[in-house]
Amino acid sequence: MGLTAVFTLIIAFIIGRSFLLRWRAGRLDATDFQELDPEVKLAVLKERLLEKPSERNLQNIEEYAKTQGICVDADFYRSLIKEQMRLPKEKEAMALDNELYEKQTAWIDSIPPFEIRFAAEAKEKGDLNAYIDWSLEATLRYYSDKKIESTLRGLETVYPKAAELLKHYLEFKEIRDKSDASDSSLERLQSEKQKWMDAVIKTSAK
Repeated sequence: MGLTAVFTLIIAFIIGRSFLLRWRAGRLDATDFQELDPEVKLAVLKERLLEKPSERNLQNIEEYAKTQGICVDADFYRSLIKEQMRLPKEKEAMALDNELYEKQTAWIDSIPPFEIRFAAEAKEKGDLNAYIDWSLEATLRYYSDKKIESTLRGLETVYPKAAELLKHYLEFKEIRDKSDASDSSLERLQSEKQKWMDAVIKTSAK
């Protein structure tokens, strides 16, 4: 796996990581899965697919998305799974893996997290605080730099603290992109990413 993928996947996003570690059977009708809130269900399914790209995990997302009225292009991701299976045979596998991971996260992020829907509903109702808080939570659901950065930039006009969070994220990204794959570098990156996540969690419009 490429460095970008490693640096992103070592971070436990706020999705109920302990549940993900237990939920290995991947059954949508499992009782413990059904008891989760919709936004957490979707987040778990996304994380599982990134962790282990497979037809079964892809079908789980596709089936759940249909129940929520969300259209996904599963065939495109199937092509990415096939591409990943060919990687060990390719030269420059590390660079190719990074490129592939960017495609995977772009596809994952093309399925909007429920927090974006909740934010839009709050905005329509004129509840600015809820709009800001749901938007901030959405940044923790995203995987790609593009989505995280654009969401924070979109908040700056109504929530100046978003600029600070964006600056913090860009600083983390610079550290990440200059790091090697040593254990010490990974530990530092995990610490730096956690600091940013903690800042998002602690930041509130209320």
